[in-house]
Amino acid sequence: MKKILKIIGTSTLALAMALSLTGCGTTATTTKANQLVIWGFVDEDVFSPIIKDFQNTHKGLNVKYYKKTLDGNYEDNALNSILAGQGPDVWAIPNDWVYRHKDQLASMPPTMLTSQKIVAKDYFADVVMQDNVFDNQIYGLSPTIDVLHVYYNPTIFDSARTTINKTLGQTNPTAQTSLNQILSKFPITWGEFNQIIPYLTSKNGGTITTAGAAIGTTNNVSHSQDILSLLMLQNQTKMLSDDLSQATFNLPVKNTAGADVYPGKNAVDFYSSYSNPAAANYTWNPSMPNDVDAFVQNKAAMIFGYSDLATYLRQVYPNFQFQQALMPQVGDINNIVDYAHYTSYVVPEASPNASTAWEFITSLSTDEASTYKSATKEISSKKVETDVVLKNRGDGAPTQDQIKTAQSWNKGRYPVDIDTQLKQAIDRVNSHAQTSQASLDTAASNVTELLRKTTW
Repeated sequence: MKKILKIIGTSTLALAMALSLTGCGTTATTTKANQLVIWGFVDEDVFSPIIKDFQNTHKGLNVKYYKKTLDGNYEDNALNSILAGQGPDVWAIPNDWVYRHKDQLASMPPTMLTSQKIVAKDYFADVVMQDNVFDNQIYGLSPTIDVLHVYYNPTIFDSARTTINKTLGQTNPTAQTSLNQILSKFPITWGEFNQIIPYLTSKNGGTITTAGAAIGTTNNVSHSQDILSLLMLQNQTKMLSDDLSQATFNLPVKNTAGADVYPGKNAVDFYSSYSNPAAANYTWNPSMPNDVDAFVQNKAAMIFGYSDLATYLRQVYPNFQFQQALMPQVGDINNIVDYAHYTSYVVPEASPNASTAWEFITSLSTDEASTYKSATKEISSKKVETDVVLKNRGDGAPTQDQIKTAQSWNKGRYPVDIDTQLKQAIDRVNSHAQTSQASLDTAASNVTELLRKTTW
């Protein structure tokens, strides 16, 4: 269910593999020429019809699919398996890992898409091109993308509506009407989000019994680093220098009046405010349960997740009622931004079947994309022309409109370590070890050091 977990470091064997793929060693290959090995994260049922179609057009080819878990051992296991010549030929990795591994990947043959009269930049969403294309070479593709969104408990929302009607019905009917409208269509902006947080939060003295939202901490929020990244991007933070040699998310920018503003710091302050007892929107703290557990136990009105969370909830908690909504935005002054996270399918350079593997990925990302999309409930990665309007957001699962607002950012060769730096920046603020700007400065210094590492 969780899409990114801590990656424990690269093993000695994996390091040897990295060297071998760059020409500093010899790679053993035992994979049969008529066999294609695929590693992925989705159920085998998703790939079964796709594999069947592919085998029908590639007679004699044996395609084997292995479902894997994206945990702390996944990367090392894959690298070791590739080194041993046991695949995978088609390797599923998070979209922000592609740049990390690109030097050990086989890029797509130039004619693979043109033979289908497809121009990649015109066919696939901008975020897919940004994450998978480097130096005009395509290193990965995906049939779908996913975006971070909100899961909310309609029962708790109904209780909040009852409270609002009781407390404001006679004293402030204007506020009553406004809050009821926000609750009915879901908050479109973070300002509206904060307006309803107090009514969704229940306390017993100083103890939070029901949280308005699971946000503000790292230990019990599944995607804290993604939420913070989203807030930074929504605030137009420049995350890294163009040459990927320096973190810039801590630096100021000039506003329209010419004054310095710190969008990264503002994003950290906003995120951590939800776990600050002195803040008006205080609703969550490190002593609360894991966000998903709190949600299904009716202890959290809202949590943040991706499409796979809906599948998990329906399978494990079939009687639990929930609804989905799009992420709130800053407002009319800034562009609409959704945070993209998805699986890229890549081909290790050591694969003896690189061309066939790329044929499979191309077919998966074009002809078979609708089959994959129907099974995963994610968004098609195909570019669409659509008008995105702020007022049309709110209640409902992500739709194809989000393909236009989906963004991510290049985290260089150490994406998991950089995510850790973002989480540690939040932790330092919450523990009062550093101010938000000082904590972000520390994170930026550490990230810059990672970006400039010359070793693997």
